[in-house]
Amino acid sequence: MTLISILKSTLQRDVFRNKGDKLIHVLPLAKINKEDAGNYLCVSVSSTNDVHISLITVMEEKMFLKCESSQAWHLKDLTLIDGIDHSQDNAEFCLHFETEIFNLEAHSTASKYAFLRCLCKMNHKYLQHELQWIHFDHDFVGKSHSFLVPDDVIVSMRICLEVFTCACLCSCF
Repeated sequence: MTLISILKSTLQRDVFRNKGDKLIHVLPLAKINKEDAGNYLCVSVSSTNDVHISLITVMEEKMFLKCESSQAWHLKDLTLIDGIDHSQDNAEFCLHFETEIFNLEAHSTASKYAFLRCLCKMNHKYLQHELQWIHFDHDFVGKSHSFLVPDDVIVSMRICLEVFTCACLCSCF
């Protein structure tokens, strides 16, 4: 079992089950320094099929994890996801809601793209319309059709292939 799957089951048990929600996706956010608690964006679906995005802080206390929800938004209030710059390996992005904008940094570029794909799927399934997003590479947002291979692994492999191709081209000169 991976660290993210353990965290996901802990969050489901300690935070989302109490509200009757089902946790769909967990996006680890980059830490600013070593003392920071872990911050995660979570996508969940309620029993009434409302999709929420929650900012969860996870702190270690003795031998236990303490999980606190600091903010939550409805997916229907998300007006735009801005990937900042798709021309380079960049884990930063902005979430634009009706009244505020949040600048965030994912743990990795691949996890940022996996988060966007999850939001697009949830938006299409529960709200029946397309989510607005800009500054993401369209090739990496599309659904992967590989059997039993997570989408973020496919994105990582594509990025590595592009870097390898560029390195080969540069060595030819």
